[in-house]
Amino acid sequence: MFINYGTIIVLIYIVIMISSFYPMIYQLLLISIKDRDTNTKPREDYTSGGKVFLIIPAKAEPLDLIEKSMGQSSSIKSRINEIVYILDGYNDELISMIKTLSNKYGVRVMHREKPRGYKGGALNYVIKRLGLGDGDYMVVLDVDSSINPETLGKLIAEINSAHAIVPRWIADNKGDSLLARGQWVGYLLFFKVLKSLNDLVGWVPILGSGSFVNIKALRVVGYWPEDVLEDVELGVRFFINGLRVKYVDDARVNVEVPVNYFGFLKQQLRWSFGTGRVMRKYFWGVLRERRGFTVLLYLSQYFAYVLQLLSILILTAISIIGISIPLWALLLLAITIIPTLGLYLYTLLKLDMENGGDPVRDIFAINSVNLAFILALPRIAIANLMGLLGIGEFNWVPTPKGSQRWVRGRIIDLLPEIVMTLMVATAVIMAVLHMLWLNLLIALPYLAGYVRGLWRVLNGTL
Repeated sequence: MFINYGTIIVLIYIVIMISSFYPMIYQLLLISIKDRDTNTKPREDYTSGGKVFLIIPAKAEPLDLIEKSMGQSSSIKSRINEIVYILDGYNDELISMIKTLSNKYGVRVMHREKPRGYKGGALNYVIKRLGLGDGDYMVVLDVDSSINPETLGKLIAEINSAHAIVPRWIADNKGDSLLARGQWVGYLLFFKVLKSLNDLVGWVPILGSGSFVNIKALRVVGYWPEDVLEDVELGVRFFINGLRVKYVDDARVNVEVPVNYFGFLKQQLRWSFGTGRVMRKYFWGVLRERRGFTVLLYLSQYFAYVLQLLSILILTAISIIGISIPLWALLLLAITIIPTLGLYLYTLLKLDMENGGDPVRDIFAINSVNLAFILALPRIAIANLMGLLGIGEFNWVPTPKGSQRWVRGRIIDLLPEIVMTLMVATAVIMAVLHMLWLNLLIALPYLAGYVRGLWRVLNGTL
């Protein structure tokens, strides 16, 4: 019996390639579903009427950003019982300066002598040191974020309807760069997806900045997870323990997004590694819950980068050994992927226009984010695999903020991106040498993306 191994390899490539676009398909389907779960009542009794504490963790953040944060947070002191900054990674001199600022703005400063347990460890330290009660709430806010009295009031108004309340993020620094602007557009779709999850499943992931969390509920699930992605993991613990997490779309929290590729990369690697670890820990627990499969699809979206990387590796390998992509395979990819990409871009531009953006200008901002993801693809994929397989640890570094957000990396820091570019270039060259014109047609857009992305990073425009 004759087995055509070339055809089998091509079929595997097609399946992996199409599957790598499932996050786009999932998001588009989710926001289009009209059948909603209107049951928003928590599944167990819960205590309200306690105090509200605003907790702001700061790990080696620049002093100017801390002072700015204290000035902004002091404007809502009348709605909060206490504002607490928990410091990690500061020397005695800086701690003294920060405490002087805290006296000026009327906030409290705490410092951990031996930081452990990432951000979740810092939050648990505050809960235990202050002796927060079961009826109390903590509002966690990143030092680069701000919350106004109106948003705070909307979140407080919802505390009797859920165990955790999640706001919507607005990229406050969207004018800093095309990459920042593109992330602002991306957030429009991201929070539309969250709204659909909220309506359909009655759950959303807890966000690490701006979310209200009930202390009793925290104790039920074992406090904040002391791991890389404490917010998403806490949301998953709430889900499998039957605790309600509610999204409030009109409660807006201003956040700062990365302005260049190096800051963007640090954030994405932590998110990718963290979601991989969450999937490893809670896969079966989530799957057993009602609508757990929908939640798993949400949590597993970073795995699409593993599939993308694998598809590029296969394309390179078959181009080197001389296996041609047949016309039927190219057509199958085209009729599956091109409409998905087109509808996804249309959705982004429509949301952009609905929210006061300029689609003609912002399509370039969306392209900047796309280039950043293409460049970061191998690193994001490997980080996700490491999390899924429980390999290695992640050196948690906060996303550069404030005056640090403009810091750029060195050329040597781009070594994985350069290697990936050379690999794709090899696929293009070998496709030409073997006269595999359909392989070339698929590989050329990748090469264009890597070359243009690298060029923009090196000349400071990405």
